[in-house]
Amino acid sequence: MHPGSSLSERERASAVVLFENGYGAKAVATRLGVSPTAVRRLRDRWMLRSAGALMRKPGKPSFTFEFKLEVVRRYVSGEATALELAREHGLSSPKLV
Repeated sequence: MHPGSSLSERERASAVVLFENGYGAKAVATRLGVSPTAVRRLRDRWMLRSAGALMRKPGKPSFTFEFKLEVVRRYVSGEATALELAREHGLSSPKLV
């Protein structure tokens, strides 16, 4: 679990089970009594990695300016969606695009 996360490991595991059963982020947040924002962020990671959203990532990756420019160019040109680019490049969220 990320040290700054407002969700406990148990809440995150419960949320993933609910996502897999078709619940949306708002319903999960209400059902667990936790922050809707934290659940939306977890849901975004879950959409990219399924249960892998619960895994910790060692350290924060850094990206070159050229890499960022290419990703943004592909997104702006309509070549790929933010979700596709996030999956392709192993980003933790499509919002990073």
